[in-house]
Amino acid sequence: MAISTQSKRAPRRRRTQAQRRELSDQRMIDAAFKLIERQGGSRTTLVEIGELSGYSHGLVSHRFGSKGALVRAVTERLQHDFAKMLEPALAGLHGLEALIVTAETYLRTATASDRNAMYVLIGEALGPLREIRGEMASADHKFRMSVQRLIEEGVRLGEIRRDVDPAAYSALFVGMLRGLVVQHLMKPRAFDLDRVRRELILGIERSLRPADAR
Repeated sequence: MAISTQSKRAPRRRRTQAQRRELSDQRMIDAAFKLIERQGGSRTTLVEIGELSGYSHGLVSHRFGSKGALVRAVTERLQHDFAKMLEPALAGLHGLEALIVTAETYLRTATASDRNAMYVLIGEALGPLREIRGEMASADHKFRMSVQRLIEEGVRLGEIRRDVDPAAYSALFVGMLRGLVVQHLMKPRAFDLDRVRRELILGIERSLRPADAR
């Protein structure tokens, strides 16, 4: 009697409740990104997010509940994605070198498109969506603090001049990057990105390196 070689299809493992929740959150935030970039945060509703993501308005409302909570989730996701992308680039780096790589990576990533949900929300926080100003200010604060820690590390290692003000320079650093991205979003060919990147790196090195190390 011949033995059948046909294998039985293995039953599909059902997702756990935590996995299903993670997937639905991911889809809803993806939908929020697309809508915010397309039409702005002020015109994006939880109903539209539900329709685009394939979930009910009730579920979206249950997960987020308010525009502020939605914006918080979107900005946290943006920060998480950037940190995850930056992590391998910073492997083994510290202080000034890590600061330069952070600047390069941020500028390259944020200008990769002529649409950026974060910058749409920053603009609206100063205008029609004043209720999300706290969330956007918090995102800026986290960015500044991550930069400040790199500067403080560089000072400890002797790579950065000891008289630099880490808090003040971190504000300048974030301001430079934000300003460059805004110019790019306004007009993608407003400047040569590679030339600007080179000058940015030179400027950081000249302003931060100790005089005896230049």
